[in-house]
Amino acid sequence: MHKIITTTGTSLLTNAARELKKPLGSITDEELRFFWKQVGAEAASAETNSLLKIAHTEEEVVLLYTNTLEGERCAKEIERYLQSEKWSNVRLRKLPLEQNEAQFERYGLRELVNILIDEISKGQRQQQEVIINATGGFKAEIAYTTMVGMIFQVPVKYIYQYFKQPITFPALPVSWNIDLLVEYPSFFAWLDEEPRKQLEVEQRLKAIPESERDTVQQLLLPVDPQGDVFLSAAGEILWKRVNQQRQIGELLAEPSASSVSPLDKISSSINEVKHHYPQGTLTFAQKLAQLEPVEEIIGGYFEPTTMRRVKKVDDDGSIRVLWADNEKATNMTIRTTARGLAQTLRFCDQYIRPLLDS
Repeated sequence: MHKIITTTGTSLLTNAARELKKPLGSITDEELRFFWKQVGAEAASAETNSLLKIAHTEEEVVLLYTNTLEGERCAKEIERYLQSEKWSNVRLRKLPLEQNEAQFERYGLRELVNILIDEISKGQRQQQEVIINATGGFKAEIAYTTMVGMIFQVPVKYIYQYFKQPITFPALPVSWNIDLLVEYPSFFAWLDEEPRKQLEVEQRLKAIPESERDTVQQLLLPVDPQGDVFLSAAGEILWKRVNQQRQIGELLAEPSASSVSPLDKISSSINEVKHHYPQGTLTFAQKLAQLEPVEEIIGGYFEPTTMRRVKKVDDDGSIRVLWADNEKATNMTIRTTARGLAQTLRFCDQYIRPLLDS
């Protein structure tokens, strides 16, 4: 069974106004229903044109509509029409998107992202195959809807007005770069809790190495007129993706135990004092080697920082960390039996981060 999340615009009213040669705001409900019969569902609106080609009457359809009189009216009329044609599982959900550029970027797009992710997560928990129908709505809405679909690996369908069939942007089998969100989880969690003042954010950013600070700031919006800083819509999508994988990880089994003995897990380079590793490197590696899913611990290059942290978590079970003393840090790669981002994140959060912080 599919769940079709459909962005809804105002094409119904626009098409009716053009066909009836009347101002958009003067069209009555009776005229709209006459228009349905006159031109047919495929020509009446972008939403029905696409839904009739990608969904069946018994499947769940969620119509997302903007917080405008025209948007709500079109969505309700589309819902009425579908129900009259025996579509049995249609519901509406309002988006806080208004025709107000000030609130659109700072609030509307982020809430669009949150609502999309909420609907995707609900569908997946119910074992539904989720599809995003991004045919309706305005351009910015379609762009971010498509971004959510690609990052959350949900196919996105779109039908151009002159096409007979929808095209599909498939779920991409790639890992999006979430390294910074894994590396500085406390910063992003803190920022996501509530609006933060510019001065507070600037103080927190000082704890992040200068070489990475600019990249972190690219995931934030510029300070707003009230002096608040938010995650950008793109930052929101990536942070929610990380949290979703953490939630999935909680339901997974522990990674299997490695067959490698603890003494053989540590690469020879870490045992060689001549490399002048930061103080405690070997002891840290020995503690890692006692973790059953760890297969190999490999030394890496040095960095001019004194901040210990997780640097990267990969789908193949590899975790890269920085071990530091008061002078310098060294990269270490920890190969584990974990597989997939969700299981590797869980293992990292439960075992690797506590050892780094000890």
